[in-house]
Amino acid sequence: MEEKKSGKKVGVNTSSGAKKVQRIEKEKQASAVPASGTVKRTVTKKVEEENAAAGVRLEAAKARAERKARREEKRAERRQETEAQKLQAKERAMEKRLQAKERAQERRAARAARRDMLRNENAVQRMERKEREKQERIALRKQNRELKHELALKRKEERMHKRRLEAENRKHKREQKTKRRAQGQGIGGWLAAVISLGVASLAMLTVITVGGVNMSNMSETMGASYRSELYEVTELSENLDANLNKLRLASGAGEQRRLLTDILVDAELMESALERFPVDMATTNNIASFVNRTSEFAREGLSAVAMGRSLSGRGDTLEYMYETNAAILQELHTLRDTMTAKDWQKLVKNSGEGMMQGGFENINSNVIQTPSSIQDGPFSENKEKVTARGLLDAEEVTAEKAEELAREYFRDYGVQEAEHTGDTVSDGMHCYNFTLRDERGREIYAQLSKAGGRLIMFDSYEKCMANNFSQAECVQIAAEFLQNLGMDGMHPVWLQENGTAANINFVYEQDGVLCYSDMVIVKVCETKGMAVGMEALPYYLNHCERSIERPAVSEGEAAKALGKIQPATARLALIPYEGSEALTYEFSGSYDGKEYFVYVDAMTGEELEMFTVLDTKQGRLLR
Repeated sequence: MEEKKSGKKVGVNTSSGAKKVQRIEKEKQASAVPASGTVKRTVTKKVEEENAAAGVRLEAAKARAERKARREEKRAERRQETEAQKLQAKERAMEKRLQAKERAQERRAARAARRDMLRNENAVQRMERKEREKQERIALRKQNRELKHELALKRKEERMHKRRLEAENRKHKREQKTKRRAQGQGIGGWLAAVISLGVASLAMLTVITVGGVNMSNMSETMGASYRSELYEVTELSENLDANLNKLRLASGAGEQRRLLTDILVDAELMESALERFPVDMATTNNIASFVNRTSEFAREGLSAVAMGRSLSGRGDTLEYMYETNAAILQELHTLRDTMTAKDWQKLVKNSGEGMMQGGFENINSNVIQTPSSIQDGPFSENKEKVTARGLLDAEEVTAEKAEELAREYFRDYGVQEAEHTGDTVSDGMHCYNFTLRDERGREIYAQLSKAGGRLIMFDSYEKCMANNFSQAECVQIAAEFLQNLGMDGMHPVWLQENGTAANINFVYEQDGVLCYSDMVIVKVCETKGMAVGMEALPYYLNHCERSIERPAVSEGEAAKALGKIQPATARLALIPYEGSEALTYEFSGSYDGKEYFVYVDAMTGEELEMFTVLDTKQGRLLR
């Protein structure tokens, strides 16, 4: 329908929005009106949901406010603690300044009094004063020398006592190992030994007299005694060779003092051993004279180092000592390696005549006896702690539980039976001893700690005949064995290959620092590719999480202590040192065709330890 207005046609508003509104209204009218109860329930549900959501938001807001309040409170406490520390530091600094000021005033007053005294004294008083001051200085120097000498003697006695204990301990270990091997021979071997001994005894009774037996035993005893004396002198000469060689390169006062003390102790022990040496007196006097001069050189060197003087002026004497001892050591090696049983018998019968008295042959460089000071890896002899720090929180286990654990540790070794053979207390640790056997009767001797049932050591006696596994594979085998025992974070630091067996030293690594006190040595058979021995006592005696300081000296500054040694590698290491631990830089390097490991204090830059690498028939060793 249209209308006329002002001569124009005007249509009805039929826009799309209006049409949409009309359609919605029609749909609402057409739809059924819900019941009033349904509307009320819907509204109530929405209100409850909104209230619950509001409650959750409120609780969250409260929690945020509480956390914020706690953070603010902690910040305020930290600020207060920081302010208190600053105030205490200021008070300490003020107190130190006041004390320094008082000392300075006292010194000024003393100098003023001395000036007045000097100004007013006459010639006689001046002469008396100078003489008195001279005597006081002489008495003070004498007192200092006596104190240092007493300290050196005390340290010497301590070192000698420690060496005696170590020698007794090594002897005890050899006896135990011999006993274990004898026990492992079985009833058949025991019967065979008894039968053989009986037959031999009957044969001896029929052909020799009692007096002849006694003389033979005496001769054998004397021969063994002479042989022992030769080995002892050779070992002491080897120790002198190592320490004199290190002293040529050592720059730190602490390391020089330690080396000089060792030289002094070894020289005096060698001088005593030479008195029992079965050779002509003139020959022993010549060697003893040199050893005595070496002892005096060490004493003088200790006095010089104690007074802050350098050993550089004694370089020629040190080179002479080193070269002369090397020549003596060469002859001792030759004697030890070439004398036969007949030579020893001739020595006993002729009271020193024969090869021992005669000239020396060329040294057989492949035959070197390992002295007690040689180690199979850096710090492998460290067992300083008497309390097992690695087992402090461990609960004690019974022998039955320890047997179950032993079977679990060696589950891949085909163990058929396990026997508890007794208990052992070693280095303050109580252990259960077990002998385990597989289906072929092969034995494994193991020790488990009473605290926690940890595997402290084990050994087996099966021979390895071939090199079927590489050194890298042996390291991996040993690492997996330690992981199965629950020892994580272990890092290999040394490998010594002896024939068809590899001994790998592992130490605990914390924050990139090698902790040498926490050491485990694993022996791997290169024929079977299995761990056949382990020594973990140092690890359980020393292991703990440490608070390691940052180095105060850079690696470059620490390298200055190496002197003539050219460094090849460097890394941080925490080493056992004088009953405690010291953070060091471990440098490996070479000089004059020899390899060295040097440990420099990361806090002071002072050289603390040095090892020489030896290539021997028994593998690469350290001395």
